[in-house]
Amino acid sequence: MQKKYVKKLYFSPIGTLSLVADEQYLYGIWVQEQKHFERGLGDETIEAVVSHPILDPVIACLDAYFKGKSHDLSNLPLAPIGTDFEKRVWSYLQEIPYGQTVTYGQIAQELQVASAQAIGGAVGRNPWSILVPCHRVLGAGKRLTGYAAGVEKKAWLLEHEEADFKDINNRK
Repeated sequence: MQKKYVKKLYFSPIGTLSLVADEQYLYGIWVQEQKHFERGLGDETIEAVVSHPILDPVIACLDAYFKGKSHDLSNLPLAPIGTDFEKRVWSYLQEIPYGQTVTYGQIAQELQVASAQAIGGAVGRNPWSILVPCHRVLGAGKRLTGYAAGVEKKAWLLEHEEADFKDINNRK
């Protein structure tokens, strides 16, 4: 039997977000056309919905975030996807406070991983944009570096949170 997902589009200041869930879990929040867009869903059935018990609280969190308010993620049922390594990194990302940043190297050191590049790969495959704040991870010296949805969107999110970072393009 084929798995059935539901989808709702969310129009945000950084572009249209695709929110995907099933009856139990949130599978992802992707910026339209980002790298790894809807990764792992394959050719499964995706049905558009107006309201959904998993997606409605996610939308409330996103609304709060874009209004500059805090949001509680503890009750959101994130899908049990990814490798064990990715799950470790994504769990770490959830602990980065609003408006704060860390570097790939810091995460590697704290998780006792030899390669900051491996951390970067896992961060880049995070399926829950914004709610699992991969945008808060910077290069060495707090330099603005890659983001699956585009570095300009990462800069916008960090500026929105008034986070301290160095933008090599002098947007900040």
